[in-house]
Amino acid sequence: MTTQRTQPSNDDPVVAPTDSTGPVASDKVGREALGLLLLSFGVLGGLGALGALHWTAGLSAALIGLCLSGVLVRRNSKPRWQQDAGAIAAFAGYAGQTAVLFYLLPPLGWLAVSALVAAAGLWLSSAEGA
Repeated sequence: MTTQRTQPSNDDPVVAPTDSTGPVASDKVGREALGLLLLSFGVLGGLGALGALHWTAGLSAALIGLCLSGVLVRRNSKPRWQQDAGAIAAFAGYAGQTAVLFYLLPPLGWLAVSALVAAAGLWLSSAEGA
């Protein structure tokens, strides 16, 4: 009867560890690439399904996603150009969603504009001054 060893002993051949450029790093990059590919196909399928229900549902979901990703990029980035890109994406998503709301029902569009004005007022009143 043989026993299984979970820890390598001194008489086991030593396996050389792989460095950051070896197979371990390429497996990680391949896994991340496959994950991003699956994520993008999943999002595309969800937007397509919403668009099949009604074009404004798919467009609204895409614009809300753009706005949220812009906010996250802006909050989690250090370089100024990345913060600017996040702000542009967030503004484009919000402006697009407001235009869709005005198209669907003008009071909803005005509600979105009012929410933006109220958020700007809250931001200005709660910001720490010099």
